[in-house]
Amino acid sequence: MVFQAYRELRQEVEALSQAIAQGGCNCAQLKAALMHLQTLFQTQTQSLELDDLDPALAHQVQSFNVEIDKQLRLLSMDAMFLQAAKQVATREQRLNQMGDRLTLLLRYCNGLLEDQS
Repeated sequence: MVFQAYRELRQEVEALSQAIAQGGCNCAQLKAALMHLQTLFQTQTQSLELDDLDPALAHQVQSFNVEIDKQLRLLSMDAMFLQAAKQVATREQRLNQMGDRLTLLLRYCNGLLEDQS
C-alpha cells in the first residue's frame, strides 16, 4: 500500500526526534540517521506510483512530498551547522531547530496518514 512507506518514515522521524530530545546523538550518528531518512524518503516514498489514487489525493501527496523533501534538506544543513558550532548556546539553538523540523515532518506524515483513512 502507498501509505505504508509514510508509516515507516514517521517511525524513523519519531526515533530520531526522541534521540535528539534525550541528547543521545553525536554528530556522526545524527548525520547517519539523516542520511537514512533521506534515503528512505527517496527510495520508498518519493518514488511511489500515485496513478491509482484519486487525482486530488495524488496532488496532495505530491505537495507533501515537496515539503518533506525540503525539510529533510534543511535538516542536513542544520546538522552541518551543528557540527561547526563552537558555543553551547549555538549548539542548543541548532538542536532546537532540528527538533522543530522533525516535529513538522511528523505533522506532514500524520497529515498524509489521516487523509488516507
